[in-house]
Amino acid sequence: MGHEFQFRHYALIPEAGGMSDNDSREPALVGTDLSPSIPAMPTVLRDELYRMPHLLLYSGRRHSIGWQDYRKAGPSFVVAWLSRLENIKVTERFPLTEQGWADAWQVFSGRDAGAATTVAARLAEREGRGRTSSAFAALDAESLCYLRRVTFNGGSGETRLAKGSGYDVRFLGDRLMVCPPGVVDPIIEVPYTDVETVEVTGSGQGGNATGSAVAWMFALGLLGALLGLLIFRPSLIGLLFGGLIFGVVGAAVGAAIAGKVETTVRIRVADAELYFLSTEKLVDAVRIEMSGPLRAINDAHVGQPGDVDELADQTPELVPDRLNQLASLLQQGLLTREEFEHLKLKLIADS
Repeated sequence: MGHEFQFRHYALIPEAGGMSDNDSREPALVGTDLSPSIPAMPTVLRDELYRMPHLLLYSGRRHSIGWQDYRKAGPSFVVAWLSRLENIKVTERFPLTEQGWADAWQVFSGRDAGAATTVAARLAEREGRGRTSSAFAALDAESLCYLRRVTFNGGSGETRLAKGSGYDVRFLGDRLMVCPPGVVDPIIEVPYTDVETVEVTGSGQGGNATGSAVAWMFALGLLGALLGLLIFRPSLIGLLFGGLIFGVVGAAVGAAIAGKVETTVRIRVADAELYFLSTEKLVDAVRIEMSGPLRAINDAHVGQPGDVDELADQTPELVPDRLNQLASLLQQGLLTREEFEHLKLKLIADS
């Protein structure tokens, strides 16, 4: 646990005004092994410690276990009895330590082995969710950018991706990962040294929505005016009516087309070419997010940003591919025009 608590009581503390001898509470069978082995002590969050007991089982059984910030003993593990009306009565409490948890579990499981089995399963689920959340937080911190739930549109080469399915595409500091949505384990993991090209293209440029709507409104409005003249000629009403109706239709069509987002990310690696489609992020937004990964990919190929001469040290049969790569780096702004020309001339001369 990330914090320690001081306790004034380390023995079993009966609840003030506790249950009488006539109550139906069973005695604790501390030494009886009727339940699963003691689970690992759960992580207790600060926002789960309050005056009312935080129980791991609230109904279906007569006994439960959990924790509470008790006014006298402070934060502690508790064993509780649940009445038929689901009233909660804390019967024992233990210090919020490993030993306190073990003692509390022995008392709880001795009273109701079935409840202990249910709680053990819930603790395992809770621990699994905690590990997943921690793994996602670590992966997010390591990622330069990521595209969530983008659709795999196919490509070339052998992949284990299903066309039409959604995936998370992550660009880390030194590698590319493609994972199922909400999963940290990758299906594809490629070092940047094997990533040859990353291109972002598509429609739905945001700022063009108004222009597209106006263009469609004007075009269909003009068509409507001409149809109005032909149908109601030579009536001015037909001209105005046709232009108005078709103009509204044109504006709606233009807005729908301009508002549709289709951003395609093309990734070419050593043995495959992958296409992913995003319908949520505009092209310009994805390009901005990709600036960091593109720089990292470039650095993986050329060493350091100023060490661009390394691209020229290639065999002659790879010159066309390297020229295409240089052109792509120039287009992405990762090479200056002078660096591009210098490398191009050197590749041609060495070939």
